[in-house]
Amino acid sequence: MEQIKGQAMIPVKGYATFDPLKSCLIGKNFSGDYFKKNISDPKVADPLRRIADETEEDYQALEKILKDANVKTHRVDFDEDMYDGNLHGRPPVCPRDHFAVIGETFYAYQPTGFYGSFLQKISKENLSFGNKAIEVSTAIIARVGKDIFWDVPKDSKQEDINFFKTKWNAEGFRVHVSRRGYHSDGCFCVVKPGCIVTLRDVQDYATEFPGWDILYLPDQSWSKVSPFLKVKEKVKGRWWIPGEEENDKLTHFVNTWLTDWVGYVEETVFDVNMLSIDQHTIICNNYNKEVFEHFKKHKVEPIVCNFRHRYFWDGGIHCVTQDLYREGKMEDYFG
Repeated sequence: MEQIKGQAMIPVKGYATFDPLKSCLIGKNFSGDYFKKNISDPKVADPLRRIADETEEDYQALEKILKDANVKTHRVDFDEDMYDGNLHGRPPVCPRDHFAVIGETFYAYQPTGFYGSFLQKISKENLSFGNKAIEVSTAIIARVGKDIFWDVPKDSKQEDINFFKTKWNAEGFRVHVSRRGYHSDGCFCVVKPGCIVTLRDVQDYATEFPGWDILYLPDQSWSKVSPFLKVKEKVKGRWWIPGEEENDKLTHFVNTWLTDWVGYVEETVFDVNMLSIDQHTIICNNYNKEVFEHFKKHKVEPIVCNFRHRYFWDGGIHCVTQDLYREGKMEDYFG
């Protein structure tokens, strides 16, 4: 990959998900005009335009929160005219799905062409595209100083796992591997040393996080969300646009043409999908009484940033960002 001559490179570093955040990448969608230009049926185009406009508004609100906290922000940049008439390929809404910063290396896992201009800003010395067919992203990796908790896809080859374990062990990390096969940032959040919010005993906390204060959230079943139940079977539990439950044209279009844009939202709880600015400040998708009381106990200040279309994108605040540089070093929080 060619890098732009004379261009200032973006420094990268990350040892713990709660270390002070200094630089962050934020995702991007197509503009509302893109859908107006490429989709003729207003029953389909209008809701997608609304999602596009409101998603960008929410990105900008998030960007302001980060800038107010003295975090330098970067946005994914691409020419959407190059994609006219081509709805194949999920737009770069959730960069977390493709990248990880571990130590001082930026790992790029199957990045799409949308990220080309951004990746040119990462120094070749710090950039690794990997040479194994296994996901390395901070959607499935929790970094806790010296310890890396990596939930690999169930079909991962052991030789590929061993490749990265050997590499990271040589760098001084302890690597803990599990095979649950889902994005761990939709299941638990390491808020700060000694504090975790989780849906269930994801990591065998008594063994791997001994003495830590764990908040187990009560079951928040989608069975209680009656509008979603109206479309659950039609959308196979994968996505939901509130207010469009009766729009069969939109449902057919998304199910036919945008299957790689959506995830499996039925499996996600966004109350744990949060972005730490530091050990005392964290950005959340929404208010949750139990979570906020847990934060108060640990002297953590929550900031709510409502990413309105997380049910369509299957992505919350943590998903739509990728931390690029966090202060700190390789601490041992379990020594």
